[in-house]
This record gives sequence, structure tokens and C-alpha cells, in this order.
Amino acid sequence: MKAKHSILMIFVLLFPLILSSCKGATSASPSTPQSLETNSSSQDGLPPLEDTFKTLYQGADEMYTKIVFGNFHCDVNQPFTKGDLTYYKVDEPAFDSYDAFIEHLSKYFTEDFINNTILTPDQSRFIKGEDGALYLLDAGRGSNILYAGHVFHSIQQTENEVTFTATAYYTKAQEAYEGDPFFTTPKNINDFTTEEYTFVLVKEKDAWKFDQFSCFF
Repeated sequence: MKAKHSILMIFVLLFPLILSSCKGATSASPSTPQSLETNSSSQDGLPPLEDTFKTLYQGADEMYTKIVFGNFHCDVNQPFTKGDLTYYKVDEPAFDSYDAFIEHLSKYFTEDFINNTILTPDQSRFIKGEDGALYLLDAGRGSNILYAGHVFHSIQQTENEVTFTATAYYTKAQEAYEGDPFFTTPKNINDFTTEEYTFVLVKEKDAWKFDQFSCFF
């Protein structure tokens, strides 16, 4: 009888703990976060992302810089005239046709960015010739000689989008910046003006591509 009484008392004492444990197990199911945001920076001039995204950024930056400055080898003996403008045939194996150029751009940039930023109809410097080749209007701009460096920071990532920002620094001096570019916040920050940039990566057809991109200089 005493044994039964002891068992009953143990059950009475443990029952609240068992009930509490069951409730805890039910409420412990985590919900998937909608967004992951980190405030970090890098010291190599590249965004503080995983290596795959860094490689993608490097390729996009090289291509976009080439486009901004018009750094394409052209055959001046093969002009193509449209209206009052004269274009010259791009003479590079990687861009031996207009379609090859678009295909190369598609490795790094979304269709919207290509059509609405790089190939904006009213100001694009690229055109498809009657022979299907890529032609370039010789109107590339010069670099910003005041550019001194940039710092990447603030990453926000979801399943289908990665957004990160950067601050670019430009010397206040009335002459070109002659130091080495820096990639961390300078101590003499008052010697520079700044400009904020936003970069956006999105998934397009299961591939990560830039839908917003900029050139610091």
C-alpha cells in the first residue's frame, strides 16, 4: 500500500513537468527568417560576401568598368553610320558578334539591367550592325580623378535577393588623388566627400545576377 502511495505521489509531482515539456516542444518550432542582415566590412575592396558572390562581383565589375569607359578595341576602318552617329566595329574575340556581347553580359547582369541601364535605347553606345557584329560609339568617359577609395558594408540577404552597400570617398583637394586606394574607413575622414552606392543581386532563371550595379570612379 505504501509502495502504491509513493508511486502516486511521484506521478503527481512529475506530471506538471511532463506537461510543461510537451508544451515547450510544441512551441519550439522555429519560423524561417525572412531576412538576414549583417553589418560587416572588408579590407580587400571586395564586398564581404561568400566566395561565389565575390567572384561574381569581380567579373561584373570588370565588365561594367569596361563598358563605362568604352575600353574596347575597335577597328576604325570599319565604321557603321546611323543617323548622325558613327560607330566602330569591336574587334575582340570575346565579342565577335552583338549576340555574343549580350550573352557575356547575361553572365553577370539581369535582363532588366542590361536593357534599361547598359543598352538604354536613347543613349546606348552599342549597336548591332547589319553584319550582326557589335559596334561601339566612341564616347567613353574619363575616370573620376578625385576617387580615393571605398568601403563595403551592410548586407541584407533573403532566399532570392542580396543587397549590400558601399561608401565611396573622393578627395576634397582641387587636384587628383595620388595615394593608393583604401578600403577601410579613413581616419582623416574630413578630407573627403562621400557618396553612397547600393548593389543588388537577384535570382534570375536560378542564377544569381546583378540587378543594380555602379562604378565608383
